[in-house]
Amino acid sequence: MAITETPKVKYYEGASNPTLNGEGGEIPIIIGISNNANPAAGIQKFKNFSACNASVANGGLGTSTTNNPLLAFLKDFFEENKKINSDDLSVPYVYVIDLGAGTTTTGSGNDAVTSLTTSAWTNAMALAKSKREVQAEVFVGFKKAHGTSDIIDLLKAAAESIDDDSEDGNPRVAYFTIEGCTDADLKDIADDTKAKFIQDSRVGFAEYLLFGKTVANILCTPHDEEPGYSDYRSVAPGTFTERTPDEEDELQAAGVIFNRDERAGSEIHPKINLAVSTAFGASPDSRPNDALLHARRNVDQLIREAYMILYTQLKRNETETNINYLQSDLDVLVNAKIRNGEMNDGTEINVTEDEVNPYDLHAEGVAVPANSTLLIGFSMYIEQPNAISGGA
Repeated sequence: MAITETPKVKYYEGASNPTLNGEGGEIPIIIGISNNANPAAGIQKFKNFSACNASVANGGLGTSTTNNPLLAFLKDFFEENKKINSDDLSVPYVYVIDLGAGTTTTGSGNDAVTSLTTSAWTNAMALAKSKREVQAEVFVGFKKAHGTSDIIDLLKAAAESIDDDSEDGNPRVAYFTIEGCTDADLKDIADDTKAKFIQDSRVGFAEYLLFGKTVANILCTPHDEEPGYSDYRSVAPGTFTERTPDEEDELQAAGVIFNRDERAGSEIHPKINLAVSTAFGASPDSRPNDALLHARRNVDQLIREAYMILYTQLKRNETETNINYLQSDLDVLVNAKIRNGEMNDGTEINVTEDEVNPYDLHAEGVAVPANSTLLIGFSMYIEQPNAISGGA
């Protein structure tokens, strides 16, 4: 009998065309540096900043954001996460893994070198997978001084662990930033010609300024909407770095998420420029179809919902009637996504029986996520005013 594994549903990313919690914001697990001497072990859960802003002995992460990147991130995160309107999405809670220093120092005095403790970070990545409802992994506390090559190696490990874990039907996206980087540094780190960066549609690389608010903004955006569509809830106009159009174009092309004040007449709107993944940094003709997080997150939600439908078939009799039920349920899901405007025509998921192994079913499909308008061009001709009839 060709039964070599326990019964399960596996999800595999289609190699030829790689492509939130719909009722609320996406749940993150935040892994980072607090510089606490004796950080709490394991995973902590917080529903608001007040719970974080307490001593470690009292179940918090510290009481000062000074020299505590993890607490500073959460302060910004929960400020942006606060609802303004009753129908706003918000993240109900976050998980946190406190790594304390998260670094190792060798040498002393002028010869001292501080580097990231790789094992602490990778162990936290593995531990993070135990929380199955998590949809985002956020890495906090990286500094340029830690060495960008070590940071990139860690992000490659994070992307690999997320890809491996996505087989269980709950794909995630990783987000990170690096303190101390100029725009030139960001573009240099993301330069794909140097073959040292991680270009992956499940990795978001953002500027350092207000990183906590940026992540909260993305996670509070509906999965089928571009995160740069709505204004920030907690950022005043004039806060973000001013850049020339060319500088903005270069950062976006590199696959870096950054913020800007968008001007519409006399109004100023603080927004994310465009929620790109690092895969967007590839040359335009080789960017994957899910290089925008708008598409990646939308397809991921379809995967989660399809996975739960497929799960119902596990260990159920493989009769023609049951297979038809399964296909019908998947069709209902896809049609609802298309009808709601989340997916476009061409999206489909089809169930077939394995031609060799009678115990296996295959679900193969194509996801065509709804697009967003990124450029509107128009021209206007001004005619000579008509004479007013009856005038003097």
